[in-house]
Amino acid sequence: MNSYLKYKIGIIGLGVLGSAIAKHILDQKIKLLGFDISKKNIKNFSKNYFRFCSTAEDLFKHCDIVITCLPSEQSLIEISNKKCSKVLIIETSTLPLECKKIVKRNVLKNKGSIVDSPLSGNRISALKGELSSYLSGTKQDKKIANLILNLFCKKVTDVGSYGNGIVMKLIGNILNLVHNAVTAEVMLLGMKAGLSPKKIHEAISGTFSSSGVFENRGKLMINEDYSKEGMNLSIPLKDSKYITDLSREKAVGIPIYQVALQYYYSAVAHGLKDKDASSVLKALEKNFNFVRSI
Repeated sequence: MNSYLKYKIGIIGLGVLGSAIAKHILDQKIKLLGFDISKKNIKNFSKNYFRFCSTAEDLFKHCDIVITCLPSEQSLIEISNKKCSKVLIIETSTLPLECKKIVKRNVLKNKGSIVDSPLSGNRISALKGELSSYLSGTKQDKKIANLILNLFCKKVTDVGSYGNGIVMKLIGNILNLVHNAVTAEVMLLGMKAGLSPKKIHEAISGTFSSSGVFENRGKLMINEDYSKEGMNLSIPLKDSKYITDLSREKAVGIPIYQVALQYYYSAVAHGLKDKDASSVLKALEKNFNFVRSI
């Protein structure tokens, strides 16, 4: 018998990412309880394995382990103030380190335990069970959390003590945003020089010059498939404040990241805020007066 089956698992936060995580767990025929202020993302969940709780308190009462995947500091802090005695919280949100510290104090006060384990990836990778996790906390809590995280992650990395997880996630997000922006630059320059986007992607993929972002987001750029949302532009713009605050606190300049971020502002100005982040290429095409031939 699989060890995780002895635990009653719940998830709080069924938004774009949380609902994808939940669906992947349910597709493995694992029972799951869930709570969110909205029910809009649960219509395709298995009724045999999923139960929606009317309150977070009800969910905590019936679970041993609860995954939190929340969009704001306020929502996470509110949840951390609930009674969660003997519950292990696997906190996966991308929120500031100071917020995570406040949440830990609240959870311990309520006689629960918590690991900080933010996720790298998007809705598409979550549905496939291909997220990555940066796991931080006490040794015993991480041992249990690792078991659950492996239900929906392809890679779980132990990064040490509580709080290291969110630091790792934020510095990883710098690479994600920069790689996406430079992928758009490469695509645009190549197209303006007469190359097809498909040929650019084919030639660079798998080489030393490539990256995971180039190979995955590049496919969306080829097809201008910006509505197939993996991570819309609002998410990296939200995270940019946390990254900038961290760099200021540690007195480390990140000028390449800050320059790349300007393309994201441009994309939002062009009305692309709700599109996938790969749509920065569309903004560059408009900025530099390029129209693709059919």
